[in-house]
Parts: sequence; C-alpha cells; structure tokens
Amino acid sequence: MPLFDFQCTACGTVREVLLRSGQADPTRCQACGGEVRRLLSAPADLKRMDAFFHKETFSDADIASKGLTKYVNRGDGTYEKAAGSGPDVMSRDKLPL
Repeated sequence: MPLFDFQCTACGTVREVLLRSGQADPTRCQACGGEVRRLLSAPADLKRMDAFFHKETFSDADIASKGLTKYVNRGDGTYEKAAGSGPDVMSRDKLPL
C-alpha cells in the first residue's frame, strides 16, 4: 500500500496517508476541516537502502553468492567470465543455447 502526502489548503497541515488500492483520497483536513490536496513526493532513494539489489556497485563475490554470472567485454567480440558459474569465454557470434 502506497503512502501519499496531503496538505490542507486552509491551515497548511501536511499529513501522510496510507491508501489501499481503490481507496478514495481524503477530502477534508482532520485538524480544521479544510479541503486537502495531494502533494508530489520524492521517490525513495533506493541506492541508500542496504539490500543487495540496491547497492550501487557489486563485488565479484556478491555476484557469485547470488547465483549470478558476470562477464567482461574483451573488446574483440568475446566476453570473459569474471565471477559466477558458466562458460569461461563467450563470443557474440556463438552464444551458448
């Protein structure tokens, strides 16, 4: 369920509201009864979260521990495995099936 910020046009009070899917936006301020409007909110900064998939950079050990494979472009149309399991070298002309 997403959180939304609403501001009263009369008193300026800002309130954060958790809305279920299909639930109507609040129309009145709880403090003064004035009309409220939904504010634009900044999205969460996912790079600052501590979960694996929200990191900015990953070590080869992190990649391998999650069961993923990292390949590095050698520049000649081939890719060399740097982390994880899989073929040691892949060619863009002969990709494994």
